[in-house]
Amino acid sequence: MTNKSREQLMCIITESSFALDDVKLFLDTHPYDKEALEYYENYRQIRKAAMAEYRECYGPISAYDVEPANEWTWINHPWPWEGAC
Repeated sequence: MTNKSREQLMCIITESSFALDDVKLFLDTHPYDKEALEYYENYRQIRKAAMAEYRECYGPISAYDVEPANEWTWINHPWPWEGAC
């Protein structure tokens, strides 16, 4: 874990999500392009790691990430869009 700030992680998540959305459009018309597939996998791993670190350090990034034990914890932390990136 690198212990990046909340804002740094949100920027990484936002930027990698954008890159993934962009390359997905390309892959729709070029599904066998090796370079594009490698690019997609690289940014998928970056986003996955940043999402995991964000959840670990700052709580769930969306309501779908909440693992309720005895209470609804989505309201316990500032929401991702509050002051990030």
